[in-house]
Amino acid sequence: MKKLFISLPVTIPYQEEDSKSSSIKRSICIFIIAIFFCTAIFSQSLTIGSRSYLVMNGAPSLVMKDAALINNGTFSEANSTVKFNGYADTTQSYLSGTSATTFYNLTSSKSAYGTSLKSMGNVRNVLNVSSGQFYCDSNLTLLSDASLTARVDVVPASSNIYGKAMVQRYMPGRRAWRLMTAPVTSSNTIYNTWQNGGVYESGKGTWVTGPSPTGGAGNGLDASPQNNISMKGFNYTTQAFTNINNTKVPISSGTSGNADNNGYFIFVRGDRIAENFNYISGSCNTTVLTSTGNLQSHTQTFSTATDSAKYTLVGNPFASPIDFNSITRNNLAKRFFVLDPSLGTVGSWVMLDDIDGDGTFTKSVGGSTMTQHIQSSQAFFVVTSGNVGTASIAFPEISKSNGVNNNAMGRPLAPHKIASIRTNLFIIDADTALLTDGAITEFDDMYSAKTNLDDASKIANTNENLGLLRNGLSFSAERRPMLTINDTIFLKLWRTTQRNYRLEFVPSYLTNTGLQGFLEDSYLHTSTLVNLNGTTNVDFNIDGNAASADMNRFRVVFRAGSILPVTISGVKASLQNNNSIAVEWKVENEQNIVRYEIEHSVDGVIFVKVGDENVNGINLYNWIDLHATKGNNFYRIKIVDANGEIKYSSIVKVALNTSMISSINVYPTLIKNNTIHIQLNNQVAGVYQIRLLNNVGQLMYTHSVISTVGNSTQTIKLATSLTTGNYQVEIISPAKTRTIQKIVVE
Repeated sequence: MKKLFISLPVTIPYQEEDSKSSSIKRSICIFIIAIFFCTAIFSQSLTIGSRSYLVMNGAPSLVMKDAALINNGTFSEANSTVKFNGYADTTQSYLSGTSATTFYNLTSSKSAYGTSLKSMGNVRNVLNVSSGQFYCDSNLTLLSDASLTARVDVVPASSNIYGKAMVQRYMPGRRAWRLMTAPVTSSNTIYNTWQNGGVYESGKGTWVTGPSPTGGAGNGLDASPQNNISMKGFNYTTQAFTNINNTKVPISSGTSGNADNNGYFIFVRGDRIAENFNYISGSCNTTVLTSTGNLQSHTQTFSTATDSAKYTLVGNPFASPIDFNSITRNNLAKRFFVLDPSLGTVGSWVMLDDIDGDGTFTKSVGGSTMTQHIQSSQAFFVVTSGNVGTASIAFPEISKSNGVNNNAMGRPLAPHKIASIRTNLFIIDADTALLTDGAITEFDDMYSAKTNLDDASKIANTNENLGLLRNGLSFSAERRPMLTINDTIFLKLWRTTQRNYRLEFVPSYLTNTGLQGFLEDSYLHTSTLVNLNGTTNVDFNIDGNAASADMNRFRVVFRAGSILPVTISGVKASLQNNNSIAVEWKVENEQNIVRYEIEHSVDGVIFVKVGDENVNGINLYNWIDLHATKGNNFYRIKIVDANGEIKYSSIVKVALNTSMISSINVYPTLIKNNTIHIQLNNQVAGVYQIRLLNNVGQLMYTHSVISTVGNSTQTIKLATSLTTGNYQVEIISPAKTRTIQKIVVE
């Protein structure tokens, strides 16, 4: 290592050049340390004069041995480390000056006494107090931005950090719920910290709203258009969130220095600019929330709920990431729940656990970026594992994930390959798929068929939820014995809206089970093959029919590989030149079928058998009706299997006239089962808009369908909330022509 020795005191002045100089107006005498890993050792003080610079290019180390750094000018830190060491008292080892000093890494390593900040000092990366004491004196700020959040490294048992500090947490520009904490004790109020004292400054603080707001002169709550509660705590005794109705209280309730920080459920809209209340535009910008108080160090222990399967909200007590592998759990499952603000529209819950103790965590939402490393200022839920009278969670200094003893828990075991199928829920908007929730089912004979603490419960999101239903309970992860024939995963889907969604199935280690999975849709009465050797995507829609939003609409059934349910992928009927009608249908997964029967109707209600077809093995069928009647002809296919089970295809319609006239028809006109059919005869291909209006012209329902050239039948399920009466169905063609027909709802 190269050492650079400089006699002290050192003053770096600013000097004016002679005004007559033609090439240089002024020059600055700049002291530059540009040698990597060089060390400058001082014995009194290093003074940066007014309007002078100390530039630390690259990543050098500057060692202040029993010396002070006095900054009255500009200190440029780059990726450098400034280290205060030696034996002298804090009267020698300190930072002072009229300028705020930003360090990349700041280290205090004193054999006796300590280091103090007598002027503003900011840390961008790591504060390391490796020995001696460190005095913040309300001048320390741990910075946070889009690229880096400062952290406090492991603090030895013989060292302490005294005085108040400011801990920042950068928030990306996305309005969402978050679980947060202030990693400090003896704190300032919520109002003076996260609300920035009620003052708007770009990129600082956020709104905290609630009913009956009286602002800074009263309860501290901000007024908003809806006055919705945007910040909550959690009571582990009642197992319920509690509204924050007053923000003029300390953000951390304790002052003892031992696990005094609280966890909060907070909706972050961005900074305190008024436009961030504009929900319609989705307005939200980045902001930084700052917590002020004494930094917590050494082992921090929280009491938790004592009853089995109960939750406790815990805040990460350190201004540093921590590794859940390295914490101490007393009667707690190795499991935690966090909020991922990047999921869904306003954030979604993610469960992570390691029930087999191999150091590898399973996530309920595979696409989430959450890991076992819990970030500075992040809170999380833990769950009690048994009724044992006491339960707690402790955070030793070595739990800091970038500390000096990351392997304190020992070498991880080799991961055990667990068969599983992960289910993800996406919101589909145009060509964009937004991951909003997920769940996972794992299969291994070490698991019980009964529900127990191996199964991770489901915490409900504000919006869309996907869970696993088992024995009347909802789970984000369920564990069960290895798959057998007819095993079923019951999906639970709730808090959806009328829009397009996608279910994604991602299997692992299920190829050799000899089974096949099928997604059964109770609303559309379909069965879709789920690939057990690759990803399967199934798109679906929530429309105006309540049955489409039934939370128990979907399930995955596993059957023997040789038995596949029949699926008719398309039924078509077309008028031929001789006024006969050709009925065609294509079959997928055709096994165990005896025959197909063709049924005909003139009103779409009463059907009679007019023909049948035996299974031909090529999965494509064509039947000609030589005796079609003039007017409307309705057809459907009756499917008969070897077990006597009967299923029906959708209904198609063809109008037989003496001349080929293009038409759009709605049938039946008397609606009894909330379903109508729209027959398109000789129509162009494209998107058709369907609108339902009541007898006073109010729009009750809208839908769009895609049709190919020729004749096709579209089936529309109407909302069950329609009252008895007369309605109009309006069909707008791709050419913008309108067809209006009346229907009656009984």
